[in-house]
Amino acid sequence: MTLISSDEAKDFMKDQETFDKNAGKELDWTDGKYYSDTKYVSNSHLGKLIEGGPQHLKMYHERGGSKDSEAMIFGRAAHCLLLEPETFNGRFYAIDDEEMCLEIGGKRPRTTKAYKEWLEPLIAENAHRQLLSLNDIDTITNMIDKAMSYKQVREMIESANLREKVYQKELEGVGCKIKVDAINTSNFILDYKTMRDPAIIQNAQKVVRQRQYGRQGAFYSDVAGVKDFWFLFQEKTYPYTVSLAKLSDESRDYGRKQYKDALGIYKHHFIKNPSSIDDFLEVGMV
Repeated sequence: MTLISSDEAKDFMKDQETFDKNAGKELDWTDGKYYSDTKYVSNSHLGKLIEGGPQHLKMYHERGGSKDSEAMIFGRAAHCLLLEPETFNGRFYAIDDEEMCLEIGGKRPRTTKAYKEWLEPLIAENAHRQLLSLNDIDTITNMIDKAMSYKQVREMIESANLREKVYQKELEGVGCKIKVDAINTSNFILDYKTMRDPAIIQNAQKVVRQRQYGRQGAFYSDVAGVKDFWFLFQEKTYPYTVSLAKLSDESRDYGRKQYKDALGIYKHHFIKNPSSIDDFLEVGMV
């Protein structure tokens, strides 16, 4: 029997902690590429298909995917500050225009020509970053400070060795993609969700049912080959309540059936019979 030195053993354990069994399935994509891509199927695509049918998913593809809303930008910034805080200032910024508004005066200084001329070069200079309001910056900072005040949250985030990773895998004969918030490649995926209501488990359970997050959890777990899927829920207004919730086996099993059924529909209309999309007609009882 060959003994392994303590230093070699430590190196081995360190490698195991950072080993990504999905290496080779990674897609080195920006957010823009991920959300506009139509080659691979995402959970959002399946949602469009389930909620609106093949024609709505086709329209979604034709329009280039999701367009940024204020809520989406807010959520993206909160994710960034929680999971990749070192990149936050390079991706987001705010403009303090109080002094300029006072200088211009009047009831609506932001609608004046002088204000627009002052603002234009600032926007151009920061074209590579996403603009947030000062209020949003304060809110997001307070939210993340609250979330990270919990030892359980800190430990889970710290043990997730990879953040904001994009993976692809074939499921049911269809190329699929996911973008995980955080992943411990041996144990779990962690997904951060902001919500309007207090983030107590009762409300979290309701949101999981209403928004079919069980389908997301099953889909993500199966693409990444990770068993456990955890949600970190947080309220978007004071007192910024927080909860950690593990996806149950029951919710995962139901979600897996949902995504497999949807992939079957996708495969039929978008791979085998794309000409059938515009002819799609449902007949049934109501």
